[in-house]
Amino acid sequence: MTPFAALFPGQLSEQAGMGEGLYRRFPYVRELVDEVSEASGVDLPAVFFGEGSPALHDDRPAQAGVFAVSVGVLGALERERGLVPSWAAGYSLGTYAAMVAAGCVETRAALSVLLRVDELLAQRGPSGAMGVVIGMTREALAPWVAGVSNDPSALSIGNENAAQQLVVTGEEGPVEALLATVRPHALRAERLPIRWPMHSPLLGPVADEVARFVRDQVEVRAPSRCRLFAPMLGRAVETAEEAAEVLARQVSRPSGWAGVLAGMAGEGASLFAELGPGEVLSKMTRWTVRRARVAAVADPGSIERFAGLAADVAAQEER
Repeated sequence: MTPFAALFPGQLSEQAGMGEGLYRRFPYVRELVDEVSEASGVDLPAVFFGEGSPALHDDRPAQAGVFAVSVGVLGALERERGLVPSWAAGYSLGTYAAMVAAGCVETRAALSVLLRVDELLAQRGPSGAMGVVIGMTREALAPWVAGVSNDPSALSIGNENAAQQLVVTGEEGPVEALLATVRPHALRAERLPIRWPMHSPLLGPVADEVARFVRDQVEVRAPSRCRLFAPMLGRAVETAEEAAEVLARQVSRPSGWAGVLAGMAGEGASLFAELGPGEVLSKMTRWTVRRARVAAVADPGSIERFAGLAADVAAQEER
């Protein structure tokens, strides 16, 4: 079997039509989507299939939908083509699907944590903002951040997606001020359509509540099905305790996605598959791991194409 790294996307990757082909083709994916719909209170087929509904970008539909499609693709790859990842990593929301892929939690348990986070944010989440800055390195951006605020809760670099793609997070005023300040010096600096300051210390109290929920309600195991890389740690997860910490606290901790990609490549990963809607992570991977073979896998057709790519890679390695 060809080793590959599974990458699981986060919120903002959701799109109309996602999961429809899987739902109609594979009964076990239909069962999964229906279970997620029931647990979340969101009729996922009604929201996403066809041209989609105006609610598809709302927090709960987007999060539940991306999770269901990602786990559905993961299952279809194994059941239909015998393909199981050797590495897994999730981008923010994608952490929950990555935990399932690595065998750290069952699907229903991962979903329960996702929904608990959504509930806590709705009940007591602090208002805030996030913005993306492209065309500046971390070293170049950091002084501008410090010039706006030295308080990490007010403003910090929350995500390092690639060498020159960073996400800032924090309170709305400082985030807006930073974006306005660096815009003349960057290729792009703009607000993201997310209302919570994800990966910011502002969400520390929410993470504390999630940690209690995970401790009391969720069985978490050490990775067993594949290597699990956590952007929060910047490396592989080794123990059940680390997995539980990541599951609970990744919402409030900085995310080093570029380092995770480099770490998997350092262990030999050269074939990467983005399992779920969109191609955001595929593009980030090409920027960071220059010789990587990368595929976006989200429907029956792309499953077959990826299986062909994996076979080609295996044949080349045997020569």
